Amino acid sequence: MSRIIQLPKFADSRGWSLNDIYNMVDTKEYQINYSILYPGIIKAWHRHKHQDDMFCILNGMAQVGIYTDENGPEKFFIGEHNPAVVHVKAGEWHGLTAVGNEPCGLLYLVTKKYDPKNPDEERAGAFEFVEKDWWLPENK
Repeated sequence: MSRIIQLPKFADSRGWSLNDIYNMVDTKEYQINYSILYPGIIKAWHRHKHQDDMFCILNGMAQVGIYTDENGPEKFFIGEHNPAVVHVKAGEWHGLTAVGNEPCGLLYLVTKKYDPKNPDEERAGAFEFVEKDWWLPENK
């Protein structure tokens, strides 16, 4: 499965929609969550040993970061102006930050249900694998 899956956006005079967002998931043990991320906040880094995450930003824009020893840090910009799903595989460090001055809304699917008695999560600091300016928007 590709790291990023572009989504078809249906638009008409009533608005727009994304349909069948997580059609690539073939597991029955999953959980779908929704989260709002405020501008200026970096939610990073963390990883899971036993679950994949699939991120889709429904409103606003976000920079998703993924770090692996093989590839180093990678950036993906997704959101309402670039509808896509970013696939984070089990074992990969990941996080995100809102881009711009508005919150972003994250709809995400995890391939294992959350167990509060045995959370599958390891955390590291936001600048553990990258320089401080890595999370800032790029000016080209």
